[in-house]
Amino acid sequence: MSNTISSQFPLCRHPSGGDVTQLEGYDEFIQDAMASWHCPGVAVAVIKGDEILHQNAYGFLDVEEQLPVTVQTRFAMASVTKSFTAMSVALLVDDGKLEWDKPVKKYMPEFILDDPYVTQHVTLRDMLSHRTGMPRHDLSAWRLDLSRAEFVRRMRHLKFSATFREKFQYNNLMYCAAAYLVEKIAEQRWEDFVQERIFSPLGMDATNFEPEFPQAALMNAKGYRTDHDEEGRVRGLIHMPFGRHTEVSPGASGALFSTLADLTHWLKAHVNAGQSGDVRLISANNLKQMHLPQTIIPGGGLHESLHGTTIATYGMGWFIQPYRGHTLIQHGGNVEGHSLIIGFIPQEKIGVIALTNIAGMPLRDVLLYEGMDRALNLPDRNWNTRYHKVWDPLIAARAKAKNTSAAERLEEAVATHSLETYAGTYEADGYPGFTVRFEDGALSAWTVGSLAPSSLRHYHYNIFEWHLADFDFWMKIHFMINDNGEINAVSIPIEPTVENVLFTRKAVELSAHDIAALVGEYEPPVEGLTITINAREGKVYYVQAGDVPKWITPYKVTEDVIGFRMERTRLEFVRENGTITHLISKSPFSTLESPRKKSK
Repeated sequence: MSNTISSQFPLCRHPSGGDVTQLEGYDEFIQDAMASWHCPGVAVAVIKGDEILHQNAYGFLDVEEQLPVTVQTRFAMASVTKSFTAMSVALLVDDGKLEWDKPVKKYMPEFILDDPYVTQHVTLRDMLSHRTGMPRHDLSAWRLDLSRAEFVRRMRHLKFSATFREKFQYNNLMYCAAAYLVEKIAEQRWEDFVQERIFSPLGMDATNFEPEFPQAALMNAKGYRTDHDEEGRVRGLIHMPFGRHTEVSPGASGALFSTLADLTHWLKAHVNAGQSGDVRLISANNLKQMHLPQTIIPGGGLHESLHGTTIATYGMGWFIQPYRGHTLIQHGGNVEGHSLIIGFIPQEKIGVIALTNIAGMPLRDVLLYEGMDRALNLPDRNWNTRYHKVWDPLIAARAKAKNTSAAERLEEAVATHSLETYAGTYEADGYPGFTVRFEDGALSAWTVGSLAPSSLRHYHYNIFEWHLADFDFWMKIHFMINDNGEINAVSIPIEPTVENVLFTRKAVELSAHDIAALVGEYEPPVEGLTITINAREGKVYYVQAGDVPKWITPYKVTEDVIGFRMERTRLEFVRENGTITHLISKSPFSTLESPRKKSK
């Protein structure tokens, strides 16, 4: 069955909860907006204090099977997770075990960053408000299966793109580091701490940090994205399966799964000064710390066009903005066919939850602002029309960008080497290894232990395009050639705000059989000169008569040659029918052929 699904499907309303007068017509608005953005399913709630004003579900969690969304349908919450991570820190501040403004180095000495000053002074407030100076570096962690402790150790290699506290730079990795600190202080897994201190007290029984259900009767909404033609017109929907969830990524920055019903309990705690029903989750003071502006976000652009203001800020785990005479606190998330948002106005105790299973579309924002306006009884601002006016040209522009890239390709600019020559593993500090594989006449590439293999196609010269399937994006990468004409590195714009990261080719690992085959003496055509190859503990050593042994590292292994590098010299051991017959030494000044000395 094709992953592309017809976008023509009926919309269904699945009510649970009552409307109030000012929310009359909200159901119809939601269904019309869903159709205009080609969204399969939606779940929406509006609350005031402890009262649910509106709680309905619409459409399908599974288009193929026509399964309806309900208030108990689980959605991948993506970056909404950050508000829970910030809350886990706040709970330990409430306990007197952490301080917002104490250098993190005091709690975890192993937390070392590329900037020594930041290492000594960065605080939890800095980390949770995205003002450390470190950019995203998302592909250093994406789906990477290693412990938080090991990833925190690797963070010292990631480059900064701004000075400390200079500006807002959204950063998922700092939330992973904050979760690691919670683990150290609480002496338990972060996930278990959140379950014990947040989910259980609030009765969020359908919520966890992985696609697997905590209860058998639950169902996850399938995620979808729209498939566009070259003009940006929607051709259908494409299912986006969940990727592997790991401790590091999405982890504390985006691994949450929850339901509309569960999230209403969470939202009540935020609009009621830290209390949900009879449960006091957090002190009002530490709740407010998360809700206060900490970092200015540069205004203008789409935000100004849509809202008529240039003011936007970030607290800790929440965005904060002026909204029609009120203060709106909100956080959204996008991951694998899900886009959602939670927002509230604390002074009015009004909150909105909008969950959708369509990727990268602003329907969630449309439903948030429309719900807010109706709950506050504000004049209609035609939010769906406003967003279409801004977004429709952007969608068309994205579609045309692919055509632009294809048109700029130099068709006659062939690669300098045969495709199989590019295969190998390349390494860079702080990032998982980048592996290129040649199979069935084509290349594929992936980050080891992270992304799955995906297409690597030639663009022009030594520029290739790597398909990041998880993001529906083609990234241009540049293979580098050394003085000997060999592919020895690849330059990847893996973090767009810093210089390309250079991944150097990993040394080839030899089998025990290959190493044994090399050991012996070789006789150059120079009287008195003998070359001996020894091996010890899996390493190969080159010994020239009268000199000390030198460790040599392999760089290629084929059926015909085992190649090594030694300073500015290449050593090529030639084999015929599986037997090493002679050594060719290639330096800038000479090329010597040394037959293998026959054993007596």
